[in-house]
Amino acid sequence: MVELDSGFVGLRGDTGEEVWTYTVPGVDEVHTEISSDGTRAAVRYTDGEGESVAVLLDTSTGSIVLEDAHWDGDSRLPGAELQIRRHYDEDGFSVEAAGLDDGRTAWRQEEPVTCSEGPSRQVRGTYHVDAVVLLAYCADDVSEEAMYSAGQQATHLLAALDPGSGRELWRYEVSVDDTQGYFPESRLTRYGDTLVVKLPGVPEQLLFDTATGDLLEEVPGHVLDVTAEAYLARMGTIEEPVFELRGFDGQVLHAIPTDPGDVVAVVDEDLLGLRVERGPDGDTIDVEVTPWQGGDGTLVETGLVVESADRGEPGRLLRVPGAVLLYPSVDSSTGDDAIEHIVALQ
Repeated sequence: MVELDSGFVGLRGDTGEEVWTYTVPGVDEVHTEISSDGTRAAVRYTDGEGESVAVLLDTSTGSIVLEDAHWDGDSRLPGAELQIRRHYDEDGFSVEAAGLDDGRTAWRQEEPVTCSEGPSRQVRGTYHVDAVVLLAYCADDVSEEAMYSAGQQATHLLAALDPGSGRELWRYEVSVDDTQGYFPESRLTRYGDTLVVKLPGVPEQLLFDTATGDLLEEVPGHVLDVTAEAYLARMGTIEEPVFELRGFDGQVLHAIPTDPGDVVAVVDEDLLGLRVERGPDGDTIDVEVTPWQGGDGTLVETGLVVESADRGEPGRLLRVPGAVLLYPSVDSSTGDDAIEHIVALQ
């Protein structure tokens, strides 16, 4: 699926064939959201008579499965039936679950999740079909000013709640002597059923099974992708990066030294390296593709001419069924006039 300013387009990954389209032309603002399990997409807009319209789509066909969805345009969708609303105030945020068909609240947090000791402040959440995972910061002083101050001792708490009932499913706590001013910010990133967590003051990135809370791996590098059997991480230094494909038993399956401008993708539990070659503005963007079993690279002439290509960003890769998508990044200074491009590689 490709998310547009006006809705969605569903494409076949292997051919690029347009399977379905749902767009709302002529509307100033369209809100969209895709459920975490990938089965549903929500679209909300205001029609010509000033009435709010929200629909729920089947992502495999683009057909409307709920015409009068009670979606507010901001809530997250863990699955096909519920939405998670988020409420923010000076003390952090809280969540509640409500039905998409009637908007009725199924459950609501009255208090933030708490650590074993001390007050807490919920700072972030991620919303999976099996678990709503909340991240809390626990310390003697949990004000925003204190949290962003250097030299703070604190405990990070991950607490997973059942999306249907709000019941706690699992929790994980880790205490640190210095949260480093909460910088870089904490991150919760989902790759399928795996949750990758980066916590200030914790040197490793943590990989969890989102449904069970099992700690799968502690990774000293930066995790870039996770498959069913392995994960891809960037190790080494900025000047001399090394990409490693590792199994969850810690075994290094492949280790590839690269140049700083290279990008790497996991394809069928193997690695594919891409080096984006750009000439002056107006020239095409070509890609050198190298399988890491060995052998020479192959130059793929994409035919793309991106006048506003970002010179500092080599490009991004995304695995989809049947292809690897290459997205040449557009310079952020281009603004709303930027034309973005996607190339599918076999």
